[in-house]
Amino acid sequence: LAVQRGCGMVVAAAGVPFLKLAFLAVKQLSKPIANRAKAAARNSDAFRGIVVAVGRQIHQLQIQLTRLAEGKVSLAHITPLREQAAVDRGAEFVSEMVIYSVAASTIVYEYQQSASEKKRKEAEAAAEEERRLEANKALEQRQCEQLDMLNKRITLLDEQLWALRQAQAAHRAAERARGERAAAQGWWRWFGSSSNVNEKGEG
Repeated sequence: LAVQRGCGMVVAAAGVPFLKLAFLAVKQLSKPIANRAKAAARNSDAFRGIVVAVGRQIHQLQIQLTRLAEGKVSLAHITPLREQAAVDRGAEFVSEMVIYSVAASTIVYEYQQSASEKKRKEAEAAAEEERRLEANKALEQRQCEQLDMLNKRITLLDEQLWALRQAQAAHRAAERARGERAAAQGWWRWFGSSSNVNEKGEG
């Protein structure tokens, strides 16, 4: 059990650097997209107003959070950032959002793939178990049929053996009866011949 836990800890520890490397790889691959989004946010008149508003809002939020972390009272009014600084801050936020969105999408995709693969393996295992149970059921059915056939053959052999014994007993009884009749007839013939000899001697 201790060995298994140790192995699990080693695997978990090895998985952390792998996740970091995977995240860095996704981040590097998504940087060109993020740079394009940043450039579009800075140069596009359609997005400039949105980017400025986002940059200024992030600036105000950071100041308030910093004051709260230091135990200070939040400010009722914060001077807005200059437009160019707000554009830079908003564009940077858009870039980071693109990177994290790509990373999150990659993680969700990998999770869905892993879940799908797990379901496929579970379905295959369930199908294999069902086939195994069906094969065992068919084997048991064949064995039951063979056992029934064997019992019928044993019953038939018992009946044939009983009939043979009865026939042998009847044959022995008939032979014994014939022997007894033959002995009786021989005795009577002997007795008759003895009587005739005595009669002739007296005459």
